[in-house]
Amino acid sequence: MKIVIDVTPEDVDQVNRQVSSGRYRSLQEFIIVAIWNQLYLESHEPRSTALEGEEYDIPHSASLTAPITDAMQLLQLSPQLTDVKTVHLSDLPRHGYLWGQYNRIFPVKVVMRVAANLARIKGSESFLLSELQEKAAERARELGKVIQREDRLMGRKRGTIISAGLPIGKGQDKAKLRFKNHFVGYLASRRTDANEHETKAEGAAPTLKFLDIRNEKDSVVAGITDLGLKFACFLNPVIDSQDYSNPFSSEELNFLLDHIALQLPEEAKLIHLILSCIKKGIASPEELNARMKSFNPKWKGSEPITMRAGVVSRIGELRLLERRKDGVRVTYKLTELGEKYLDRLGG
Repeated sequence: MKIVIDVTPEDVDQVNRQVSSGRYRSLQEFIIVAIWNQLYLESHEPRSTALEGEEYDIPHSASLTAPITDAMQLLQLSPQLTDVKTVHLSDLPRHGYLWGQYNRIFPVKVVMRVAANLARIKGSESFLLSELQEKAAERARELGKVIQREDRLMGRKRGTIISAGLPIGKGQDKAKLRFKNHFVGYLASRRTDANEHETKAEGAAPTLKFLDIRNEKDSVVAGITDLGLKFACFLNPVIDSQDYSNPFSSEELNFLLDHIALQLPEEAKLIHLILSCIKKGIASPEELNARMKSFNPKWKGSEPITMRAGVVSRIGELRLLERRKDGVRVTYKLTELGEKYLDRLGG
């Protein structure tokens, strides 16, 4: 559709200067971003639901340019995404379960959408891992700031905060580095017990088999797998519809639960352990910590606690359990979906 409007010469000059500065690739992009900014503002009117004793200002429209531009470029869901080139998983070893510090799966959704769009833009099955790490961390931080505001306005409590895991901390560089390592991934080199050199793919995205990371000549490259592309191409309520009620759509949720049961047997065993304990009434963090030690005798020190915290956070995100607080005491309860998933994993 073509729309013709009259614009003053002064406004045209200012727009042209913005385009010439390199902030926008074309006049058309500038206009589209301006429209999207206004639509965002119209659909996010000031609310009077701030937490008691706290005030949150509605962001100035200029601050919205970055996430909306990103949504149009590296976070967008376009028909072309289904045609991007994918890679096969390399034979590098990877964990069979998610490490405890990978406390959410939603950040991986951001990574995979960026990875899919990088593959689309480049027309290549692989790209530099460092480029994916930087671009994914940037987009995750910008998007995370918007989600964090919505979390606060909705009064979300611990365990239900959608922005958790995104690099939104005050120490930007440190937060982004953590996101790159934990959710995008990297190659780790170490000596095995047999004193042999081993390279291993670390991070949530490669552990989930959504992203492959490998050495290629003198570079470390990444590529999205068929499973990763499928996950990237699901509509997401937060990213695609600015609906902050849940981090995942029902289609995404069903896909993830199926994926874990079929592709990550060790993660499924961890989930089964937690869900079965809760069903038996072993439902406090302290009680679950003791049971986690039996899963892997090699875990030492605080490792069982870290693992319990991570898996509980993830399965809460997947709507398998609810967190209850009575004074200072915290306990967990299975949801109806959690009961069904426990039965699926073997009761």
